[in-house]
Amino acid sequence: MPRVAAIEHPFGMTVGNPGDKEDQLNVLHETLKAVEEMKEPGSIKHLPLEWNAIVKESETHPPVPPPIATYLMKHPLQLPKLISRKV
Repeated sequence: MPRVAAIEHPFGMTVGNPGDKEDQLNVLHETLKAVEEMKEPGSIKHLPLEWNAIVKESETHPPVPPPIATYLMKHPLQLPKLISRKV
């Protein structure tokens, strides 16, 4: 991954709730600002945004974990290889 703009939002709602244009634009602006500030490949910047909606846990996670998550749960030591693309 060249750079990561990390945000603590629920799975599937990375930019906010559907139809919430104001919050979605805020996430976009903060992401672009973070990417502009990061100069080194592999940089990670945590965005200063908080999830402010109340969402049931069951609505934020897929019914079945993605294949990559399942693989990494069984083989956690493979994460560095995966990130460096040397799998």
